[in-house]
Amino acid sequence: MASPARHLRVAVLLAFIIAHPVGAVAQRSGQPPVLTAFSINAGGDTVSATAVAVALVHTTVGARPSDYRVSRRADFLGAEWQAYTDTPVLRDWYEATGDACDPTRPSHRVTLYLQVRATVGEEVRIVDGQRQLRPARVESNVLKASICARSGRPR
Repeated sequence: MASPARHLRVAVLLAFIIAHPVGAVAQRSGQPPVLTAFSINAGGDTVSATAVAVALVHTTVGARPSDYRVSRRADFLGAEWQAYTDTPVLRDWYEATGDACDPTRPSHRVTLYLQVRATVGEEVRIVDGQRQLRPARVESNVLKASICARSGRPR
């Protein structure tokens, strides 16, 4: 039969495991960020073409992102990295081209691509023969989301 002291040690160990799950600790340290969901304006179907901005609602797992970039192009040509915020707001979102969304009203589809990255340590680089420590940044997967930009009134 086990002693009361052994039962106490097992109970303390179980309480620690429950309070500090191994997966949660591993996710916060050194794991690259992964986008698991992305929508424009929280998944709304349409937005007015005259809207000043749209919200880029997304979820990630792994390391907390340090930067994000968004583009109308899947290759991100010309897209610059921005300091990360939980729900970035994009002001220059509207583009007057795209497939029609609904034949009964003047609308077209706007598609955006989102990527995040995180700093997960340091890397050594040799620049002009000198060793330099720089932040090691790891980029996430890319997700796309679309929304119908609506102009005018229904016919």
